[in-house]
Amino acid sequence: MTKKSNSTFEVNEDFLKKIDSEQDAVVRAFLAANPTARLVPKAEGQVFPFLKRQSGRRWEICQKICEGGSAKELMAYAKPRGGGIRDISAGLCGGYSPTSKYWAQSFIDLVAAA
Repeated sequence: MTKKSNSTFEVNEDFLKKIDSEQDAVVRAFLAANPTARLVPKAEGQVFPFLKRQSGRRWEICQKICEGGSAKELMAYAKPRGGGIRDISAGLCGGYSPTSKYWAQSFIDLVAAA
C-alpha cells in the first residue's frame, strides 16, 4: 500500500477494515515514501457530504482537501488547526467511521507525484 513514484494510494477492503489509527499509519507511510504526493478531488467543487457541520476547523480543513494540491502543504495548514492525516483518511474512506452512509466511497485520490 505504500507504493513509490507515479502511483495512486489504493483504498481496498483491507484498508477499510483497519481501525482509525492503523489507517492513519498507512497514509502516513505513503506520504513519507512519497513526499511530493498530491490530493486530487474526484469531482470539481465537491464537499465531503459526511461532515455534519458545515463550519468550524474540521470543515475548513476538509474544504482545503477538496481543493486538491500538495499533501505536504495541506498537512502544514491542518496541523495547527488540529487535523491532518485523519482528515485525509476520511476523504479516502468516505467518512470518519464505518457507520457513515458514504463509507467505501472515496472522495479524493492520493497520488504520488514523480
